[in-house]
Amino acid sequence: MVNIQREYVEIIVGGVMLVASFLISFLMVIGVIEKSYVLSIITFISSFAGLLIGYHGIYGLIIARRKKG
Repeated sequence: MVNIQREYVEIIVGGVMLVASFLISFLMVIGVIEKSYVLSIITFISSFAGLLIGYHGIYGLIIARRKKG
């Protein structure tokens, strides 16, 4: 099994959440997915959570590299 640091996993998960929420919002705007308030709120929360998780991963990498060097 591959041993991946927790920070890299957080960055990847955050990026996936950001891209997924963007795609869902884009599909709602062009009319592929029916617009709804609930879906809009879920995509907003997913986007914000992805941003926070990604930044937390980046911050963890910065702290780890400062301790090394």
